[in-house]
Amino acid sequence: MARARNLAAEVIGIDSHIDTLQRVLVKGEDLGKRWEAGHVDIPRLREGGINAPFFAMWVPVFYRGAEAVRRTLDLRDAMQSVLDAHPHQIELATTAADIERIVRSGKISAFLTIEGGHQIDDDLRVLRMYYQLGIRSMTLTHSRNNNWADSSSDTPA
Repeated sequence: MARARNLAAEVIGIDSHIDTLQRVLVKGEDLGKRWEAGHVDIPRLREGGINAPFFAMWVPVFYRGAEAVRRTLDLRDAMQSVLDAHPHQIELATTAADIERIVRSGKISAFLTIEGGHQIDDDLRVLRMYYQLGIRSMTLTHSRNNNWADSSSDTPA
């Protein structure tokens, strides 16, 4: 067990999909506190050796157009509230170098993702603005086709 702990201390623990931001947005949960429910919080991230979580900003596909964009911005704002409330524990990362630097400083490195191309409302200007807000990853679809990509769980178009 000691060898495993030593090894874990030397690596960057990544979880590439965490849906917790919904709980921050809808319920106002503080990720600095331990919660019995939900995917993660800062104490459980630390205990699990996950110091580079990818926070998914998931907007259900029934939100379309400008409403999907607004909901994405709401989730980004919820993430900002976490970053602002716990600046000594968690920091936004936008590059691999950021992840390494932040983890070396003893903080959790938060990486932001979008879960579905519908969240850009078919507008590359929206995608560019998300990039300015620190979002660095987007899946093409989420459970339903959009105007430019088919989902594996929808009828091929």
